[in-house]
Amino acid sequence: MQKPASTKVLVVCMENICRSPMAEGALKQALVRHGLSSEVKVESAGTYASQPGSRPDVRAIRVSQARGIDISKTRARKIKEQDFYEYDYVLAVDRSSLTALESIRPPLGKSRVRLFMAYSTEQQDMDIADPYYGNEAGFNNILNFIELGAEGFVVYLSELHE
Repeated sequence: MQKPASTKVLVVCMENICRSPMAEGALKQALVRHGLSSEVKVESAGTYASQPGSRPDVRAIRVSQARGIDISKTRARKIKEQDFYEYDYVLAVDRSSLTALESIRPPLGKSRVRLFMAYSTEQQDMDIADPYYGNEAGFNNILNFIELGAEGFVVYLSELHE
């Protein structure tokens, strides 16, 4: 029997079909590289998520798969109040999502709510732009930033798990 993960992370964007699934996948990949995949559970959600149950955007799936990240099984869902009690970290991909999260966060919620990129050693506190209305190259560029944030966050977690 596998023990439950000791740390739970939720990555949040607006619709949960581009940035947050890509960040979820990048975090999972970084956790495997650092030997922490059994210690940390990662999922994603959206502040709006107008199409619950939808797969990620096909461009997000393709760009992620090209880097060995499979997000094809991820399904969109809207964040709920209970998430702030269940997850240790709720990471927003941009300031707009961060503001939305802070407005719905219950006063007694345990989650640390921060920007995803706050943990990057190279691009701290930056917004991850929404690539939806652009082309596949835009998704590729966004994934570059996401991977920096994922690596920084996993290094941060690895120091906590030592």
